[in-house]
Amino acid sequence: MRTLLLFDIDGTLLLTGGAGKIAFEEAFEEIFEVPDAWGNLDPHGKTDPAIFDEVAKRVLGRLLSPGEFDLLMERYEEIFEERIQQSPRFELMPGVVEILEHLSRDPGIFLALATGNFERAGRMKLKRGAVEHYFLTGGFGNDARERDKILLAAVDYSEEFARERFEKNRIFVIGDTEYDIAAAKKAGVRSIAVLTNGRTRKHFEKDPPDHILEDLTNIPDFMECLESPLK
Repeated sequence: MRTLLLFDIDGTLLLTGGAGKIAFEEAFEEIFEVPDAWGNLDPHGKTDPAIFDEVAKRVLGRLLSPGEFDLLMERYEEIFEERIQQSPRFELMPGVVEILEHLSRDPGIFLALATGNFERAGRMKLKRGAVEHYFLTGGFGNDARERDKILLAAVDYSEEFARERFEKNRIFVIGDTEYDIAAAKKAGVRSIAVLTNGRTRKHFEKDPPDHILEDLTNIPDFMECLESPLK
């Protein structure tokens, strides 16, 4: 029985250095003629569709029509492709390359994504960090606005791609926010929180994950999480 690992992207695997905010504001101003639409929005744990909804309601006083949504997404991704390559503060989180290489060589593990990013944008981020090849499938913001539904889509895609079923107690979500962990609980799967993007253990008191790691640098500790019994 293989283990399915569903990785979040932003804050867990990498940081873009603000490229997403820049691309979004440029796209939004181009289409709706409203500058600085991002404002003081906190993107932590939010899906891309939810961010679109939040900004549109605050700035325009309404949700986007389906046509407007698709147009903004397309233009955002076009601009983001350039901005992500130019971002001087882009960085992979500590230990990411080493642990992904280790996990990818383990025949008992299947790697996939569970991210609120739109797929094209998420893939651009992974490509900039040279880690895209580790993830052949996953769930994205294109699949749903809610993280738990994205997780379930990620499981479905992974099972289809791997041509096998994954038991829920052998599925782990790896994320850096309490929203990742809450979604894992709602989806009925296990979770590993990493404190790599400003979160502390206090952020996870309401919905405690199965495990908390400081980062992804300690491979033996990570593997121990996978082999631990259910609490």
